[in-house]
Amino acid sequence: MIYDVHIINSFTGTNSEGNPAGVVITAEELPATIMQEIASRMSLSETAFIFPLPHKKNEYKIRWFTPVLEVPLCGHATLAAAAFLYKKQLFKSSVVFHSLSGLLRVMREGHRFILDFPLDIPVEYKLPDKLFMAMGIDSYVSCVIGKLTGYILIQLQSERKVAEICPNYPLLKAINPSEAKGITVTATADNPELDFVSRFFDPWAGIMEDPVTGSAHTLLGPYWSAILGKKKMVAKQISPRGGILYLEMRNRERIYIAGNAKIVGQETISVI
Repeated sequence: MIYDVHIINSFTGTNSEGNPAGVVITAEELPATIMQEIASRMSLSETAFIFPLPHKKNEYKIRWFTPVLEVPLCGHATLAAAAFLYKKQLFKSSVVFHSLSGLLRVMREGHRFILDFPLDIPVEYKLPDKLFMAMGIDSYVSCVIGKLTGYILIQLQSERKVAEICPNYPLLKAINPSEAKGITVTATADNPELDFVSRFFDPWAGIMEDPVTGSAHTLLGPYWSAILGKKKMVAKQISPRGGILYLEMRNRERIYIAGNAKIVGQETISVI
């Protein structure tokens, strides 16, 4: 079988920034083995697979695969899937995805797509010595873990410290993934037009450094909201590609994560 994989850069409006995601749409759900093979061959952080639900307008099932495994939640690939459907005029104002993390609504507002995602509650966490060493950190301000995602969030002293982080990936990958399901480092932003910056690492899912991570901001949002006393914030992920995210705390259970998207290409993959 031949599958078209549409490539969309999320959380940017350009070809060279943001997080590229693959999007595959088929009439019926594909076997997991085929989806994993496509995602592995695309070698993007995530590839989203979407399938229309019979008799339900503007509703789709969505699954996300990294090059090595399926994940329960992915922000940038969900945004990419919505951008693709919008470009094809398959919805006008909002679309709903049925996922392993429940119902996820994406709305179109101006030039942005708004992800309505579950909020991740930060819980105080003592960073294990082996993770401390593998991340190459000499000290940090605080550390929490997300109750929903299991992501670890480490606040550093400055944006410069975040930019200079250089993890020891062999050491990280040797750590049992049950002890870490992704690590975010973050700090207040130097740019007064931004609230905070971050970077995200998840070698256990086949992602060394993720360019822009929507799901990580379900944890970053409530964490920084409590510190800054803000419901609305602008964040930047300062990976080499980088991307801007617009956050709004809705209530104790939901967060809006908004950004732009740019359709940049298409590849065709044959799977036997």
